[in-house]
Amino acid sequence: MSALTPEIILALDLEDREQIHQVLEKTGDRLSWVKVGLQSYLRDGPSLVRELASSGKKVFLDLKLHDIPNTMTKALESLVDLPVGLITLHACAGPEALEKCAGFANKHMPNVTLLGVTVLTSTNQEGLNAIGVNNPVDDQVLRLASLAVNQGIGGIVCSPLELPLLRKSLPASTALVTPGIRPLNSAVGDQKRIMTPGQAKQAGANFLVIGRPILAAVNPRDALDSILQELNSTNL
Repeated sequence: MSALTPEIILALDLEDREQIHQVLEKTGDRLSWVKVGLQSYLRDGPSLVRELASSGKKVFLDLKLHDIPNTMTKALESLVDLPVGLITLHACAGPEALEKCAGFANKHMPNVTLLGVTVLTSTNQEGLNAIGVNNPVDDQVLRLASLAVNQGIGGIVCSPLELPLLRKSLPASTALVTPGIRPLNSAVGDQKRIMTPGQAKQAGANFLVIGRPILAAVNPRDALDSILQELNSTNL
């Protein structure tokens, strides 16, 4: 388990670029990391990533790549010149794709950590069963996380509920990144496997991806400060 306080990554899942500028202005320099997901990247493109990096932010590019091995590697090749620190791909793409992507990133993107997505935090056991996966959620997460790490992927995206299992089972150097973070008394939304920021810290998370509890707050600065206070007051 990490003795460090996890870093917050603000998920910029907003309707337009102006809203992104507004929320970043309100949260100020309290945040080092931001997440650009599929919605924002498809709409605003690489220029948004470069703009965020130029403003001093570290960028988590959350594209969840999942395709045949050659296509996934070519997708990474198209991102080589972007100033990003984290990129996601689906661990269920399989060992060949994971190995090729890890090898490419090690050679051409030395400052980027690839993150394997296991089971989405919006998915529960019923959702897994519906697509023909009958393993318990924990077993499936561990299977995919171990596969990714064994092929050279540097980090894992998981539900906070799987943090204790993965922290115990994976190498200590593995970065654990978790969405599904909901402060006390906040709306759950479409997330099904969640924890509070303090609980996720105690479970060993390196990064907490947080969106709506900050973005939808009347005062995003106060919402962020409350989360930071919870993290800093939680003893391990």
